[in-house]
Amino acid sequence: MRDLRTTITGNVAKDVTEHRYDDGTVTAVIRLASTSRYFDQDRNDFTDRKTEFFTVYARRALARNVIDSVRKGDPLIVSGRLGSAEWVKDGVSGFSMTVQAESIGHDLTFGTDTFARSSRRTATPLVDERTGEILGEDGTEDEAPDAEGADASRREPALAGDSPF
Repeated sequence: MRDLRTTITGNVAKDVTEHRYDDGTVTAVIRLASTSRYFDQDRNDFTDRKTEFFTVYARRALARNVIDSVRKGDPLIVSGRLGSAEWVKDGVSGFSMTVQAESIGHDLTFGTDTFARSSRRTATPLVDERTGEILGEDGTEDEAPDAEGADASRREPALAGDSPF
């Protein structure tokens, strides 16, 4: 089956949800509301159609940038693979439209934005194969953070957002 590729414009309906996994990967979930308009000749005015909601999934570097850049209410343009998910809640079944995002950007029709290139995250943490402990750059076990917390540069990469994924 071929992928259904699509581009959707809409507004972020609620705050971005962040999911971090044990292997360090990150997924950002966006709820996108899209309302199209058409010209109604009978009324001689534009009329809104029904608002459609999409659940947009962004992964890895795109997810990290979305988490840092996107807020509720922002107008977005999302390009990716269209899909659907079936669900049952309280005995009622339904479905929702999903998009596996390949690119996401602010819709500049409604405002301005400034692009800032994100830093490259190329450092892969050293892991002791026997214990699974995160090792320091010299191959020794990292020190545990003190009671008041260590700075982000000393934390585990998965917790500090320095994952290579």
